[in-house]
Amino acid sequence: MKTKVPVVEQILNANDSLAAQNRARLDAAGVVGMNIMASPGAGKTSVILQTIAGLDGRIHLGVIEGDTAAVTIDADKILSAGMPAVQINTGGQCHLDAVMLAGALPQLPLED
Repeated sequence: MKTKVPVVEQILNANDSLAAQNRARLDAAGVVGMNIMASPGAGKTSVILQTIAGLDGRIHLGVIEGDTAAVTIDADKILSAGMPAVQINTGGQCHLDAVMLAGALPQLPLED
């Protein structure tokens, strides 16, 4: 009899391990990470842009944008507001995993 549970557990364990490394990298740089999730068109980018405007340069932000399509509209808006942004094409997935974030983090100026 075959079971898929061990495989799923192994995949999730690998993601959790890499997520812990991502967290350690953010912690070492003194960075607070936030995950903003909602349906497409719900206003996530608008909230981020309003936050950037409200902070008025007192706190630096960096944004990792995940999209299921190969578009950079949201990341371009963040860049136009003067903050660094990295665009990730999730290849149709509705979420970002630890591997995607690990690839994006080096592209942000975490120490700034």
